[in-house]
Amino acid sequence: MYKLAHRILKNLNPELAHNLSIKALKMGLYPKIRIQNTEILEQTIWGRRFQTPIGLSAGFDKNAEVIKPILNLGFSFTELGTVTPMPQLGNPKPRIHRFDAKKALVNSLGFNNTGMEVFEKNIINSNIKENFQDKIIGINIGNNKDTKEIIKDLEKVFNQLHRLGDYIVINLSSPNTPGLRENLKSNHFEKIVNQIHRLRDDNHSKIPILFKISPDITDQEKKDIALISLANDIDGLILTNTSIDKSSLNTNLQGGMSGHPLFLKSNKIIRDFYTLTSGKIKIIGVGGIFDANDILTKMKLGASLVQVYSSFTYEGPYHIKKLTIDLMSQIQQEGYRNISEVIGQHS
Repeated sequence: MYKLAHRILKNLNPELAHNLSIKALKMGLYPKIRIQNTEILEQTIWGRRFQTPIGLSAGFDKNAEVIKPILNLGFSFTELGTVTPMPQLGNPKPRIHRFDAKKALVNSLGFNNTGMEVFEKNIINSNIKENFQDKIIGINIGNNKDTKEIIKDLEKVFNQLHRLGDYIVINLSSPNTPGLRENLKSNHFEKIVNQIHRLRDDNHSKIPILFKISPDITDQEKKDIALISLANDIDGLILTNTSIDKSSLNTNLQGGMSGHPLFLKSNKIIRDFYTLTSGKIKIIGVGGIFDANDILTKMKLGASLVQVYSSFTYEGPYHIKKLTIDLMSQIQQEGYRNISEVIGQHS
C-alpha cells in the first residue's frame, strides 16, 4: 500500500506531493520500522548517542510537524527547519522541480515556514523526549527575508528554541534568501560565530552549534572558514547545502540543486574540510546519497554523520531501513568493528 502511495505521489506536483506526505505522516499513514542490533553503527558525538549515522536533512519537516513519524521510519536523527522568527510564505510557486532522469531536485522555496512560535508549540506537543530518548533532534535556524541584520533574527530564534533540541544549525548557505551566502565571507562568518557562541554562553547552554555551508564556495573561502572554525572551536559543519551550479541539468531555473548530481561536489568539500581542519571539526555529509556505498564514501572522506533528503523523496518510506541494513552488512564485509573506524580513511 505504501509503495503504491509513493508511486502516486511521485506523479504529482512536487510541492503538493510533499504537503500530502506531511499530512499522511501526521495521520499515522506510514510503515512503523524497527531495526534491531545497530550497535555496529552507533557513535557518541557531542555527548549524544547516535544509533546510526543516517539522519534527515533540514527542509522536509520545516515546522516540526512530523518528528515522531520520521523517527519511526528509521532515521536516527532529524533536523527540523529552517525556522525563522516570523512566519513567511517563501518565494513564488512553482518552486520545486524534479529531474527524474538525474535523480535531482531544484528548489527555490525561500525559508517558507510558520515561524518560531508555532514551531516551538509543535515540538513541545510532540513530547518527543519522553517517547524517543534514543533519538536526536536538530534545529536549523535562519533569518526572515527582509531582515537587515541576520544576527538579530538568529538571536531571537536561538533564545526561543535552543532548549528544545540536541544541536542547533546556523543556516548561512541557502541560495534562496538574497544575500545570505555573503555571511560565509570570512569577516562576516567570524563575527556570526563569535556572536552565536557568546549567545550560548549568556544562556548558560552547552548545546552544540553547527554551521551549514554552501557547496559553491571558493578554495580560499574554504581555508578561511576552516581556520575560523578551528580558532573558535566550533562543534561542526554541515557539508553541504544545495548548489546554484545546475549545468548538469541543463536548466535555467532559479534555486538550489540537490540529489545525485551534487554527490561529487559535496564529497570534494568534505575531503577538503577534513584535511584543512585535520579532522578536528565534526562533519555531517549531505548531497546525493542514494545507497550504503554513498554513505561510506562520504564517511571515508571525513563525515561522521550523513543526512538524506532527495533520495528519501525518490525512493520512499522503506528507503532508510534498506540503507541501514545495507550499511551494516557492508562495513562488516569490509572488516570494521564499528562505523566510526571508517571516518577519514580516504581523506
